[in-house]
Amino acid sequence: MKRFVCLAILGLVAQMGGSASANPWYARGDFNGWDLSAQLTDQGGGYFTGTISGLNPGDRFNYKIANGDFSVSAPGSDGRVIADAAGEINYNFWESTSWGDGWEPSTEMRVGYQDPGQFGWELIGAMNGWSGAAMADLGGGLYSIQVNLVAGSYDWKFREAGSWDIAIGDNFGNSAANNTAVVAADGDWLFQLDLPNGRWSAAAIPEPSSLALAGLALVGVACRRRRLV
Repeated sequence: MKRFVCLAILGLVAQMGGSASANPWYARGDFNGWDLSAQLTDQGGGYFTGTISGLNPGDRFNYKIANGDFSVSAPGSDGRVIADAAGEINYNFWESTSWGDGWEPSTEMRVGYQDPGQFGWELIGAMNGWSGAAMADLGGGLYSIQVNLVAGSYDWKFREAGSWDIAIGDNFGNSAANNTAVVAADGDWLFQLDLPNGRWSAAAIPEPSSLALAGLALVGVACRRRRLV
């Protein structure tokens, strides 16, 4: 669990690579008629935050983060979010379009939000017959699930537990295309959803035997270096 929490913290303060350079940015959506009334606060380094308040807890809203003339926006397809128990939506936005942190989307601006905590999340896709599998809530808006997959290609998404009303696809939007996992060899995969940082990941978990062999190889190199000194 500590590993995931650290990833979330590092992601929240890190802003990678290039920038769309189109600020000021605005939270625009059903909650304000898609107008310019909710300008985000520039926190520096291409990172912005904003809060929409005065909403009814549990109400659902489509949204984007966009510049003034809507020529640049994210996510690529409308996002969808629920107001938390305080009637708020708290956004995090990064205008970078170049990421090297191993998470997706990797070539688009990222929009995240504080977890409203109103429902759980599940992984749903070809790997489970599109029936859904509950993800573990690790706290702080981070969810994960480990799945054993046989070699092949799998389309999938994240969605709110038991409903397609809120889902997350390839660009983190609600109506985005399916994500795809290409599995080269049978084994366990880890799927992660990081709401505050507007990102997700899916990757094969290295076999313990492979890790052990790698460790032995490093030990061998260290021993040879000692003899050479």
